[in-house]
Amino acid sequence: DLSSRIELDFILSGQGDERISNSWSSRLRHAFVKWDYSEDSSLMAGQSWSTFFNVGALPDLLDFVGPAGTIFVRQPQVRWTMGGLQLAVENPATRLNDDSGSTYYNNGNEIPDLVARYNGKWGDLSWTAAALGRNLSYEDRPSSTVEGDDDDQFGYGLSLSGKWMLGKDDIRFMVNYGDALGRYMGLNAFNDGYVKDDGSIDTFDQWGAFLAYRHFWSPKWRSTFSVSALGADNPDTSDFAGADGLAETYTSYHANLNYLPAPRLSIGGELLYADKELENGNNGDMNRIRFVVK
Repeated sequence: DLSSRIELDFILSGQGDERISNSWSSRLRHAFVKWDYSEDSSLMAGQSWSTFFNVGALPDLLDFVGPAGTIFVRQPQVRWTMGGLQLAVENPATRLNDDSGSTYYNNGNEIPDLVARYNGKWGDLSWTAAALGRNLSYEDRPSSTVEGDDDDQFGYGLSLSGKWMLGKDDIRFMVNYGDALGRYMGLNAFNDGYVKDDGSIDTFDQWGAFLAYRHFWSPKWRSTFSVSALGADNPDTSDFAGADGLAETYTSYHANLNYLPAPRLSIGGELLYADKELENGNNGDMNRIRFVVK
């Protein structure tokens, strides 16, 4: 079987403003071709969710991304699937920062991101274990004729996630750990690494997790409750002068209630509380209430 998919949305691409038109332009989400060459084996090429991201574990929340500690990436890739095993080479990109506040972004890495994943099932529990390998690199060129510092460093990430069915209810979870999760977790909540004074790249341990419970009060009413956190073992000021200003932890809490008056209609509301703390102890929090018709 041969199949293809192109999917668009209209998020984060405002063209007008709220005074008159509220215009939005379309944005690419997915664009891939897939060849199912046997019953349980396939080859996919194009842009889609990263193989490192178990989309099926994402909680049933009204907030688009959801828990702070989730993996969340779409990008071009080539993915081979054979039964529960998936292997992929995916688009690389490196984002680093240094003492001066400069950010280095490199989307020309020579080595693609490498992903290995296995999807398993034990009774009512569906689970996924995934490993990520990345070659982080940068090159500082003050001008077209002057070469600055450059370096590369290998990093990794691990993720365990799943969904446990409890009758009609379910529990969803994810735990992530590694020294180069960077842009893969929490919408790039932490950079992939940092550049030391000597021009070399150093990585640092990062972790993230969430736990969510979805409950059906009745056939027409359901709720999801989610708690999530992520953190980083940032360098100290002796290694990185700007360490005090780096983000150390994020947490988020969600609770929603949805009414399903018809099979294809959902009307719901959700409460969100989140906070962020820097390495120097400064912190901030936010509250949000949203209503959604789907």
